[in-house]
Amino acid sequence: MIYTSTLTQKGQATIPVSIRNRLAINPGEKVVFEEKGEEIVIKNPTQLVEELAGSLKTNIKWDKKKAFEAVGKMLAENYLKTLPK
Repeated sequence: MIYTSTLTQKGQATIPVSIRNRLAINPGEKVVFEEKGEEIVIKNPTQLVEELAGSLKTNIKWDKKKAFEAVGKMLAENYLKTLPK
């Protein structure tokens, strides 16, 4: 299925409700944009964390709550870098 959305002057676009439902994202929540060649993929940060789970070998026990907090902090820091100074 193909969806369209109009870009505002602020560079914002509405994510269609069926996609928001499929990704389980709600107003005020963060989303992840991933570049894959010529395409951009929108993900729920939960998907990113779960995809990475177990990808590194470590003696540290997996703590989902701490992982989500770390990803949220990283996204916030990256966003702040994009703001005009």
